Amino acid sequence: MPFTKTQSVLKGILPEQWFVTIYRIATQFYNALTKISDKVFYISSYILYLLKDDSKNAIKMQRIYSILPYTMVGRSGLLTTYDLASKIERDKIEGCFVECGVASGGCSALMAMVAKKSRQTWLFDSFEGLPDPTIEDTADITNPLWEDRHSPTLSKGYCLGTYDEVDRLLFSKLRLSRANIFMVKGWFQDTLPEYKDKVGDISFLRIDGDWYESTKCCFENLYDNVISGGYIFIDDYSLEGCKKSVDEFLREKGVHAGLTFDNRGGAYFAKP
Repeated sequence: MPFTKTQSVLKGILPEQWFVTIYRIATQFYNALTKISDKVFYISSYILYLLKDDSKNAIKMQRIYSILPYTMVGRSGLLTTYDLASKIERDKIEGCFVECGVASGGCSALMAMVAKKSRQTWLFDSFEGLPDPTIEDTADITNPLWEDRHSPTLSKGYCLGTYDEVDRLLFSKLRLSRANIFMVKGWFQDTLPEYKDKVGDISFLRIDGDWYESTKCCFENLYDNVISGGYIFIDDYSLEGCKKSVDEFLREKGVHAGLTFDNRGGAYFAKP
């Protein structure tokens, strides 16, 4: 939630229980307004594109709208994810789609919906929420004020989406085919070394691991799989630990990525 300065002032002058209560109410109100705003944006955009006889963008808005209840990614992050996946399809760039950090499955579903039937989509997640942070993530750790592990709070066990929840979203609610969508449960350090050869060439790698070590593990195991001209999107680049991990890796590789930023803290680049 924004208004961090106001939060700091209130936390300094109010008893802790009062602050927690006010924060909880304000957060719920802010989240509700954001959801309403997003719904209005996608519905109005969908209607506008229909009136303009722009079926491609109308489908885009309809698809993003359909996954809103299942993602914590903001508007620009969703639009960027869709646009990059669509560009890869349009340019006929070979390789699978991969998301590391699935949470409730919204962005994964969006990528899979864009992918042609012949393209594989691989989804990696612990399906147990975030792992332990490290000292590199100290500035990004937040103290949960209530037990809602589906919230975007950055703490161990949060940003939780279970395997069964994501499975139902992809294959029951959205009726996507199981033929080319593969869900891999486990911590990145255990699964990525085992599966990177099975994954093969990657055209779109979306990394949403939040922490320093999680992001580092994704780059170390999957960067070489990304083909030249393929895209890497780092959802959490604004987080101190994540940014440090990305910058260190690219510097050690001698890669001049030329990052492009979305409007909510994510960044992406085409692999040279």
